[in-house]
Amino acid sequence: MVGLVTWQAALLGLGLTVVALLLTIWWRQQSGRWPIVLLICLAAAPLLSWWSGQAFEVADYRAGCDGLCLGSVGAPIPFFQGQAAGGNFLPGSFLVNCLVFLALLLGWSAVMRAVLRNLRVGARDQLWWQVVGGLVMLIGPFLLSPLYLPPPQAHVRGDAQRIAINAQREIYLYDDQASAAILRASLVDVRPRPDTQVGMRVCLRLYTFFYLPSGFMYLDMTPEGVHSNHGGVLSLEKTCWD
Repeated sequence: MVGLVTWQAALLGLGLTVVALLLTIWWRQQSGRWPIVLLICLAAAPLLSWWSGQAFEVADYRAGCDGLCLGSVGAPIPFFQGQAAGGNFLPGSFLVNCLVFLALLLGWSAVMRAVLRNLRVGARDQLWWQVVGGLVMLIGPFLLSPLYLPPPQAHVRGDAQRIAINAQREIYLYDDQASAAILRASLVDVRPRPDTQVGMRVCLRLYTFFYLPSGFMYLDMTPEGVHSNHGGVLSLEKTCWD
């Protein structure tokens, strides 16, 4: 996740616009169907940006903050501020986020076209293998995206950061309680244990295939903050502090 001030957002938006225009020119030179490709990407970009707001949320958090750190919604460019700020929607950031997805869609579709056109198989099976290859290249990266794209999360520091790192190493202790395979976990917050015992509770947001959020995991840490001696998995409707 990238937090931007106004001038940074403007520069990034300008750069992404230039990239999108260059990719559109490339498509126009390569195929007479370029308007269809462009329209699909233009329609998909805001949908993906909206979806990122549903999937990627950093709640307002306390760990490593003097007061309350504001959370955000959306990725890779956050376009909605945390509840403590009144839940402000940032239209300029949403537009830049759309441009990020537009450039990615145009670029990846160009890579797909280049690969599929050079797919060397028998003429009889050419169309079949192009369809299969296209589906694999279209769905595969999105399916496994949690494995190589880190999600936005709370930016903690100091002792809270050490405890959070130790907790993430012990996800395997409770992953069998999850309703879906855990491909990635992002830090929500580090707070004192609610059971009044000495130590901290680490809360993680869980993601499965297609970067779908699947729930929360809480890990109650020992007083030293090195190991977890209690924990579990919760649904998205609950919080780690109930």
